[in-house]
Amino acid sequence: MRYDLPDLRLVAAIADSGSLTRAAERVHLAASSASHRLTQLEAALGVALFERHARGVRLTEAGRHFV
Repeated sequence: MRYDLPDLRLVAAIADSGSLTRAAERVHLAASSASHRLTQLEAALGVALFERHARGVRLTEAGRHFV
């Protein structure tokens, strides 16, 4: 998988906001599209970048290194 600038901006926005929904708004994507892109990126990397919780997301150790 190629990593393009929109994917990297999405990851940075998620890390900054702690919310997939707010990050999706910031980078002008639907929340479902942002979630799909993040899932594909994590699958390609073979590691979870975020821990998903009911009230948002938090970077994993791998996510901190990636960012």
